[in-house]
Amino acid sequence: MLTQTTERQELHRMIDTLTDDRVVAALELIRELRRPDDGYLPHIPNAETAAAIREGRAGNREKVTIDQIMAELNAGN
Repeated sequence: MLTQTTERQELHRMIDTLTDDRVVAALELIRELRRPDDGYLPHIPNAETAAAIREGRAGNREKVTIDQIMAELNAGN
């Protein structure tokens, strides 16, 4: 169970670096993960979405405005 121990230690280190508001958000997520199996799963992004999130946080994604999105959506009308 070395991996579990290592991952738990990393999780503790990461939590210790969070701001108070982020700790609250993390706690809410963890509470959802611990819920009994009632058919509900919290949203966990797939690999493609997770990669896009990482790119965006690193500033490596093109910024798009709502107007640009709306224009693209309405282009077919």
